[in-house]
Amino acid sequence: MADRPRIVGIDLGTTNTLVASVRNRIPKIVPTDRGNLTLPSVVALSSRGDLMVGGVAKDQMVTNPRNTLWGTKRLIGRKYNSKAVEDLKSYFPYDIVEGPNGDAAVMLGGKLYTLPQVSSFVLAQVKTIAEQFLGGPIDAAVISVPAYYNDNQRNAVKEAGKLAGFDVKRIVNEPTAAALAYGFNRGLDQKVLVYDLGGGTFDVSVLHLAGNVFEVLATGGDTFLGGTDFDNRIMEYVLERFREENKVDLTENPIALQRIKNAAEAAKIDLTLIPNVVIDLPFIDERKGKPLDLRIPLTREFLNSLTGDLVDRTFDICDRVLEEKGIARSEIDEIILVGGQSRMPLVQQKIQAHFGKPPRKGVHPDECVALGAALLGDSLGSIDAVTLLDALSMPIGYALPNGRVKRIIEKNSLIPLVKSFRLPPPKEPGSPFIELDIYQGDSDLLVDNEYLGTVRVPSAVAGRKIDFRLTEECLLQVTVEEASGMRKVDLATRDTPEQLKRALQEAAARNSPQGPSAGSGSDNGGLLSRIGSIFRRG
Repeated sequence: MADRPRIVGIDLGTTNTLVASVRNRIPKIVPTDRGNLTLPSVVALSSRGDLMVGGVAKDQMVTNPRNTLWGTKRLIGRKYNSKAVEDLKSYFPYDIVEGPNGDAAVMLGGKLYTLPQVSSFVLAQVKTIAEQFLGGPIDAAVISVPAYYNDNQRNAVKEAGKLAGFDVKRIVNEPTAAALAYGFNRGLDQKVLVYDLGGGTFDVSVLHLAGNVFEVLATGGDTFLGGTDFDNRIMEYVLERFREENKVDLTENPIALQRIKNAAEAAKIDLTLIPNVVIDLPFIDERKGKPLDLRIPLTREFLNSLTGDLVDRTFDICDRVLEEKGIARSEIDEIILVGGQSRMPLVQQKIQAHFGKPPRKGVHPDECVALGAALLGDSLGSIDAVTLLDALSMPIGYALPNGRVKRIIEKNSLIPLVKSFRLPPPKEPGSPFIELDIYQGDSDLLVDNEYLGTVRVPSAVAGRKIDFRLTEECLLQVTVEEASGMRKVDLATRDTPEQLKRALQEAAARNSPQGPSAGSGSDNGGLLSRIGSIFRRG
């Protein structure tokens, strides 16, 4: 056992990243160089041109917002021309641009960085921290992702791990890792619901635990619902109140905005423990040479009214996930809370009311995903290994000529799996190639789904077998039958397919100027866009 290479578990979060390792079968979080258990998922360029990661990068968010990258987990693995990126472009103060293969990328100090590169800087910092603390090189990792991540996003995280110098042994779904931290070696036979409300994403998974077999029965989520959205509600309220009281619009002041953003997050955290706070920011601006202070009281009750609809959205998703699999609320034995935002008292009250039982105490909402990832890493290759039976969170299919998607693999299918079908004829008669544009998402319309890539094969193989294979990491592999046998086909992702471009243009023309369509699930009433435009004007 002693000479086994050490594998760490990493929770690469929207807000914070954690790393854990296992010793004598006990997983523990590795503290950062600052002595904290979490490393802020922030990358920045200093005024001197130095690249900074973690706490030091977060420290300069107020003074240098344009050169500070945060929240990039919401962008990684997405196409620049996708609806999701379109909705987010105005939200972040930094520049989001088109990178290689049509992916979203960012500019920092005049240089283009891919999003896997940005995440790799955070992961490389985590690698250094773990090596210093554990004393020796660490080359292997299990990295967690939201269960609701699509194939592109999973591949992008895997690439980030490789760029950081890790052999990424597994990509694991965050709720599954959390369930593992809860149930490992406890000999349980239970149905558990993992409610994961993090900084940027919401996931829910229902698992059946039987000994060390962890079977995902159903999963769902929203990659645009998290703690950041709660912060934004406070921020918008504070800006409006200040404008009313002082007749001054702080939306023209990027440094003031960043101070309010930080204060909003701090106030929200304080209100989990105490009923009242005051957001107090001296000298936030000036008028006629005189300093203006910002002082706005906030109660827990008022915060609940500001954000209640966001909490309700999480329970709508929980109900939908249970209904899809015909699971009654009463069948759930335990509810496990994951993610910092799940600490909100309103969330815990609503769980009690909704499921008729309180959430499970004793599972650390911030740490359990990294701990579970480390346990999985440690068990890989051992005799009494954990068995994970995970499920696909969003269906995968290919585009039809009418702008709809023909589903090949349905949501909640257990993985790994293979689905076979016959290759259709070319779209244009006489064309030398068959092209299948592959999409992943819950909608029947391709415009609402994520484009994964295109399978391009000679027309001669029309009518032959094609396999969609999902690995145990929920990654898609495509093979096509040829005269010599089955051949693996790489997905071409050079640009946005013409069919999708047309559909996006039509959707844009249909959409009202009030913000993204409700179908995108990305924003409530255009709030994200409004706060974003505030930042951009700075």
